[in-house]
Amino acid sequence: MQDGAPPYAANLTQRWCIEHFPRFWRKVEWPGNSPDLTRIGKLWSRLKDRVGQMANATKLEYLILQVKSAWAGIDPDILENLICSMHAKIQHVLDRNGGYTGK
Repeated sequence: MQDGAPPYAANLTQRWCIEHFPRFWRKVEWPGNSPDLTRIGKLWSRLKDRVGQMANATKLEYLILQVKSAWAGIDPDILENLICSMHAKIQHVLDRNGGYTGK
């Protein structure tokens, strides 16, 4: 899913995706009001919060260790819940014929 963020919209990224994904929708083809079905944002938020509670990393190596530690500390039930919530999220979009869900 392309959300218009610069890393996704960059010409180099778009070209790579076109070459590697036969059915890839270019950024100009993706519907502007398509519902967000990704669950990864909630996971990134938890990871960011956990790293944010740690001391500021003064070197890249320390930051990498902190992120790995934070990731290892994420409860597997959270991952399970995010995965299991996909069915309801997709059904919600289908019930609205692909329109805005407010979620």
